[in-house]
Amino acid sequence: MVDAIVLSAGRASRFGVPKWLLPAGEGQVLLTRVLEQAAAVVDGRIAVVVGRASKVTRYVVERWVEAAGGRVHTALNRHYRYGQSTSLKAGIRALPDAAGVLVMLADMPALEPTRLERLRQAIQARGPSSGAVAASLQGQVLPPVYLSAQLFPDIQKLRGDQGARAILRAYEERVERVEWGAGPWFTDVDDWPTYRHLAHQQGWALERGGVLPRRPVAPAPFKDRGGSKTGWMRPWHRRRCPGWRRGFYCCRPRVRPAGST
Repeated sequence: MVDAIVLSAGRASRFGVPKWLLPAGEGQVLLTRVLEQAAAVVDGRIAVVVGRASKVTRYVVERWVEAAGGRVHTALNRHYRYGQSTSLKAGIRALPDAAGVLVMLADMPALEPTRLERLRQAIQARGPSSGAVAASLQGQVLPPVYLSAQLFPDIQKLRGDQGARAILRAYEERVERVEWGAGPWFTDVDDWPTYRHLAHQQGWALERGGVLPRRPVAPAPFKDRGGSKTGWMRPWHRRRCPGWRRGFYCCRPRVRPAGST
């Protein structure tokens, strides 16, 4: 059985909004895209680590899993401001008896099913001395990464904005690589230009209800051009959303439960 951790607790300081809640096509946000991929590739539990905007992120997860059973749950990281190491440790604490965890990032929503399946097969076929199994680009280890429980004690020693990269370098000979080649699956939505490019590339920008401009625009000028009552991107409404914060964007009325069409 393979368990997974989805990290969605970062500060998103360059965005100014929780980027994992940005629209990603009809009825989707970045986080739910990654959750669909995680649910398809692992047969065990999925712990979604939340931090900033935890209330609304939990709402999105709970709404999405209404039809998915009980194997997806959230884990609160109260110390998310101190960096990715705190989220990684929070996820592992949420799955204390796991033989290992597949670590996925909520801001990498363009993962491709056939490549994920190859990664899953490599995880299941790993040898007893294998410490990790990772996607790679020309030999360079990149997320998603499966971390064996053998590495958990080292992960607990991490501090600040450190992911598992330093540990993977230290145990390089025990890391199995699955070459994925170059492609959008490695796109990390880390700033607005990257998000706009990916949205146009994946066809999300043409979602009914609005159009995502190719050039940077301030939040205020966004308007619903399709006549829909739930625009493509719109500010949180204080009364409708428990996680309302000024400037956040919402797909709340349109988050589709898992398993729905």
